[in-house]
Amino acid sequence: MGSPMRMIGGTGASREGRLPSGYSVDRSDPDVWVLRCPYRTVVAHFSAWGAAAEAIEREARTHYRERNRSA
Repeated sequence: MGSPMRMIGGTGASREGRLPSGYSVDRSDPDVWVLRCPYRTVVAHFSAWGAAAEAIEREARTHYRERNRSA
């Protein structure tokens, strides 16, 4: 599993796209957006200047799958 503190940048749309239920993007910092899971835990950080919706969605879906994997 990747580091929850990694910064993700890119180009493209600046919205989070279609996230799994309960996931959200905290945009309170004008430079860094924070992807949070349903328990408000930080999943990843994104550059507000170039976050691609696809990258945010991919990170959320990857986290969702890992979190819900059967033991």
